[in-house]
Amino acid sequence: MADITWIKLRIDMFDDEKIKLIQALPDGDTILVIWIRILALAGKCNANGYLCIEDEFPYSDEMLATIFNKSLPQVRLALETFSRFGMIEKTQKGIYISNFTKHQNADGMERIREQNRLRKQRQRERQNQIKAQEQLLLSDMSRDVSRDSHEEITGSHATEIEEDKEKDIDNNILNSSEFNISQNPEKTDDQTPDQPEPQKRTSIDWKQIQSDYSAICVDLPGIRGLTEGRKTKIRTLLKEFKALKIMDGMTPEEILNRLFRMVQDSDFLTGRNGKWAACTFDWIINKTNAIKIVEGNYKNKGGGNSDPDRNVRTESQTNSRTAENEALERFRRNKRL
Repeated sequence: MADITWIKLRIDMFDDEKIKLIQALPDGDTILVIWIRILALAGKCNANGYLCIEDEFPYSDEMLATIFNKSLPQVRLALETFSRFGMIEKTQKGIYISNFTKHQNADGMERIREQNRLRKQRQRERQNQIKAQEQLLLSDMSRDVSRDSHEEITGSHATEIEEDKEKDIDNNILNSSEFNISQNPEKTDDQTPDQPEPQKRTSIDWKQIQSDYSAICVDLPGIRGLTEGRKTKIRTLLKEFKALKIMDGMTPEEILNRLFRMVQDSDFLTGRNGKWAACTFDWIINKTNAIKIVEGNYKNKGGGNSDPDRNVRTESQTNSRTAENEALERFRRNKRL
């Protein structure tokens, strides 16, 4: 970025009649310091003598008092004095220094303005490209969310009898060869060496999965229960993970727990960065979305999903900052008393 690093000042500026009259005022020295700082700020702004930010927002009296480290009455007195002597003009665009460009290197300042203009143009083009890519990603996610919502509505009509049947279905699926979570095998008395050893099977703890989601994904919408449609999608997800050897050797509850932590660590999926706020439980358990989460597509820059204990550390840091703020506020109240 090309910036103005110096401005011209006449060596005989203190012989000027206006400067002598200002210096004779009670706060003359302070006013002259503010005048030199205004000249330097005008060079930094490089807006043909105007005091404004990015050629759009003019500096107010309060802003000048802050950056000059002067009191507001001192700054206003100085501005009134400069205006009276015709050294500045107050316009709608902001404070304008009379004849500023006449005493500066106008050609050099114009070249720098042009370089900054081209730089900002390239920056806007890059931002537009990024926004277009994000819009495409959000469009794909919206279609996934709509499809998931339809499945949730369809599955919510399960009756209590169907819920009882579902428990048997879970055990049958887990005992099948397609999805098998094994523990230590046990031999029976009538087992022969040629026969395969039977393995213990374990069912899915749906209450644990629901509890883990509510406890971990605190930034996402909560759920009241696991419908038949949701359980079917979870089984499909687990079968896909097993086929791809993702989180191999972990129980269903451990797999979902790890997946929920990756989501909570992502500023994008939780909506903390303000770019997307449509992530839900049903979106997470969609097998396509879950694989993207595990592959790190929604990690924070520099890595964020790889640390399951990040939430604990963040909560600890937040509590520490809150305690410090409360202590500071008590100190201020006591000081006022």
